[in-house]
Parts: sequence; C-alpha cells; structure tokens
Amino acid sequence: MPSPVHAYAEVHTASQTRAHALIDDMSEATFNRRPAPQSWSVAECIVHLNIVADAYLPVLEGAVARADRRADGPFEYGFVAGRMRSGVVPGGPGLKTGKRLDPSLRAPESSHEIGPTMTVFDAAVERYISVCDAADGLDLALTKVRYPFMRLIRLPLGAFLDITGQHALRHIDQAERAASTPGVPS
Repeated sequence: MPSPVHAYAEVHTASQTRAHALIDDMSEATFNRRPAPQSWSVAECIVHLNIVADAYLPVLEGAVARADRRADGPFEYGFVAGRMRSGVVPGGPGLKTGKRLDPSLRAPESSHEIGPTMTVFDAAVERYISVCDAADGLDLALTKVRYPFMRLIRLPLGAFLDITGQHALRHIDQAERAASTPGVPS
C-alpha cells in the first residue's frame, strides 16, 4: 500500500503549480488588488499561506525528527482532525482566520511584491515536501503534532500534513477567484 505522504506532497506540488500558473504575466497591481474591500487579493492569499507555513513547518519538522513509531497504515486520524480538515478543504465551510494569520492586518494593501512573496511560498512548499518525504514510514496516526495556535490540540502527523495541503489548495482557489473577478485587471 503506498504511503499517504506521497499524496500529501503531491497536493503541495499542485498548489505551487497552480499559484505559478496564476501569477505568470500578472502585474504587481493585479497581484495586490482586492476584488472587494473585505476580500483578500491574490497577494494576501499567498502571504497568508506563507504566514501559516512559518508557524506550521517548525512543529511539523520537529515532530518528524522526534518520531520513533513506524507503521504502514492505513491510518485513521479521528474526529477533531476530520472536523479541522472539513473546514479547510476547497469548497468547505471554512474556518475563521485568526488575527495572527490575517495578511490584511499585517501590511497595507498594494505592498506585496510578486518575486519575494513567491520565493517565500516556493521555499515553504519545498519544506512541506521534505517533511512528507521524511514522514514516509512513520506512524502517521500515533505521531502527534501540537497545533501552534491552540496549544491543547494535538493532531496526528498525517492529518496535519493533509490539512496543510488542503488549506493551500483552498487559498489558491481563493486567489484564482480574486484574479478572475470582473474589474480586476490582469
């Protein structure tokens, strides 16, 4: 049975491919333009993923480095992980973005440059893929990761890896909608 970490890594790769396809030939103005006053721009969607990666990757990397349980699966991640996943999948109900993770509260609109923003995004995707590779063969259900924004919550490593990829796809979907909104020039 193939390990689910390969599928989790593929989701991160897909989010990266879609992000680059979206921003190819995009102007800085379009990258930063919000489709509506309370909506995020393409830039803010990517910056949000970068902010989240800054918080998630160290705990994921630490959990993989400390893990000593090995298993082949299949894995079940439980109710809490399932609820969190359902809140971040593309088309799902969504979860409220906390102030620490809201890019619109961190920098003024029109202040994000495509090059540096995408460099950070690409580096984060490569780190997620490295974590997935390092997690191959680990017990993805019994290896726990402390959720950095609610310290009492500990999620199975496999669920956390799945959630991060689904979350990235959700925000790439959002960025694509922002870019295709009438009145937002390319």
